[in-house]
Amino acid sequence: MAAERLMYPAEGKYSIKTAARRTGLSAFTLRAWEKRYSVPRPSRSRSRYRYYSDADLAEIRWMMARVADGIPPRQAARLVRERRKIGLPFEDAKPSADPAALAADLRASCLAFDDERAQEIIRRTSTTMAPTQVIRTVLLPTVALVGDDFITGQATVAQEHFASQIARRFTQRVLDVYPPREGSPAVLLACGPGEQHELGLLALAAELRSLGYRVTYLGAAVPVEALVATIRSTRPAVAVVAVILERHLRKLAEGRENIRQAVKGAGTTMLWGGPGAATAGEEGLPGLVVQTIDDALDRLHPLAMPRQVGGRPETGRQGRRR
Repeated sequence: MAAERLMYPAEGKYSIKTAARRTGLSAFTLRAWEKRYSVPRPSRSRSRYRYYSDADLAEIRWMMARVADGIPPRQAARLVRERRKIGLPFEDAKPSADPAALAADLRASCLAFDDERAQEIIRRTSTTMAPTQVIRTVLLPTVALVGDDFITGQATVAQEHFASQIARRFTQRVLDVYPPREGSPAVLLACGPGEQHELGLLALAAELRSLGYRVTYLGAAVPVEALVATIRSTRPAVAVVAVILERHLRKLAEGRENIRQAVKGAGTTMLWGGPGAATAGEEGLPGLVVQTIDDALDRLHPLAMPRQVGGRPETGRQGRRR
């Protein structure tokens, strides 16, 4: 037995019997969760015995708490895997699951320039929500709340920028952890010329990446010439251009002919998103207008997402993944 202990990796120190006793989960269920959901992922000795680390036990307890809350095991396991990808630790403590309350707490932290508290709120929120859900239901509403504070004179521009960078930092991390699926459609995302408000577009990029799309993200204030050149070189199935302020639509309208020729040659469908893009059709810009992330996904998915027909990808309509 002493020799056996020397053969398992340093991070694995509990046998399955000990893991079962420490977590309250049966050895049978531990094996079933590992086989069905890849939660946890214990190390193996040379003799193929399972050995669990403290991190493995934390994952088990965290998933057990989610199941106790009524979340189906398959969904709870998906949350574990996504949280593991981002590198967030697991805790037994249960945070509030009310998005409005979480956004209010995060807003207060941003107004106080309390980065440590803000990161703690986001970290704890991520124990009960998928990363893209954190973005959609907590981070974006928080930025909107601080933006409203700025408009009413209750917040400074510095506080507004602080809230935006808190949200941007997490969203960029989410975007980075999802690899595109082989053979998946390409989507180009860019803000219009002069447009600096990119957080909503970045959130859409993270959501698309989580669904397996190949995303080319150009970010803020992309000149028409650069947009056209990228469409021609990457030939995306769909290109989404965000326009928050209506005045930023003018430069795009001036380049409508170049844009029209580029999308025709590349076989690309254009989506114009945001409140400033409402008159894109009237300005002669090709494509469709969308206002929200859900609207963009509903429009984009049947245009771009391939389905498997005879083992080969084929462009066609497919229901949204949930």
